[in-house]
Amino acid sequence: MFSALLKCARVTYLTMTAKEGIERLLFAYCDGIDRGDLVAASELFGSDGLYGQVDGPAVRGASQVLAAMQHSVRLYDGVPRTRHIVTNIVIDVNDDQITAQCRSYVQVLHQPPGGVLGPIAAGTYIDRVQLTNGSWKFSERRMLIDLIGDMCTHLFHNPFV
Repeated sequence: MFSALLKCARVTYLTMTAKEGIERLLFAYCDGIDRGDLVAASELFGSDGLYGQVDGPAVRGASQVLAAMQHSVRLYDGVPRTRHIVTNIVIDVNDDQITAQCRSYVQVLHQPPGGVLGPIAAGTYIDRVQLTNGSWKFSERRMLIDLIGDMCTHLFHNPFV
C-alpha cells in the first residue's frame, strides 16, 4: 500500500502533468523517509542528483544520499517517527517540459518513543528536478533549515547547525 506512493514518483509523462509528477516526487521523498525506507527516498536522486544544505557540502547520487541518511537518521523499530510536511509548493517547469525548479516549505514533526510529539525543524527545500525515462528525479535538493528545535532524538548528529 505505502509503496504505491513511491511508485507514483515513476510516472509516464503522458498520464499526468509535469507539475503533478513533480508534486508526487516531493511527497514520495517525505513518505520514504517517514516510513524508514531510506533506500526508496535515496533512489529519487538517481545516479547524479545532489543532496545537501544551501551553501554547504552535498553528496551525489543515490548511493551517497543513502549513506548520508543512514549515517544521520535515527530509526526506532525501522522508522524515524517523523512526519515531513511539505507546503507552499511553487513549481516552475521549463519550456522543455522535462526539467523544472521548485521551492517548498518543510516542517518536520517528531515523537521519540515515550516522548511528546512536536516540531523539530522548519525550512525550505530548493530543488531542481528532471524527467528521465518517465520518472521524475531530483537533479539537486538543497535544504535551508532555518528553524531548528531539539533534534537529538531524530538525528545522530545535527547537520544543520
